[in-house]
Amino acid sequence: MSDGFYCEQRDDVMVYGFTRSEDADVDAWAAALIAHIEATPIDKPFRILMDVSAKQVNFTARARQRSVEIFTRYRTRQGRFAFLFSSRTAPYYSRIFFASLGRLKFSLNYFTDTQKALDWLRQ
Repeated sequence: MSDGFYCEQRDDVMVYGFTRSEDADVDAWAAALIAHIEATPIDKPFRILMDVSAKQVNFTARARQRSVEIFTRYRTRQGRFAFLFSSRTAPYYSRIFFASLGRLKFSLNYFTDTQKALDWLRQ
């Protein structure tokens, strides 16, 4: 694991969070996310909360590259991704990024409140 990234299980939701966005943090996240998706049975949806709300976290070139790799590779898997942002404009840019990846089978949603994100993931 890296100092700028953490993951924790909250019941049926896996939480991935960043406190910074250095390449090592992004790579640690990518490895953990791939392992989690691979460990989730194909007929069972995954539930993931991505907490990128820390002020010092940016969507770096490395983060964009690894996101494209992962979300393209698992585009046909069933599940839900909730993104937790501190900025109200970040979801707008995130939607544009994900639209550029084409059709994804899993659901995406964007939040500024952790509990609302968890509630949505568990629906």
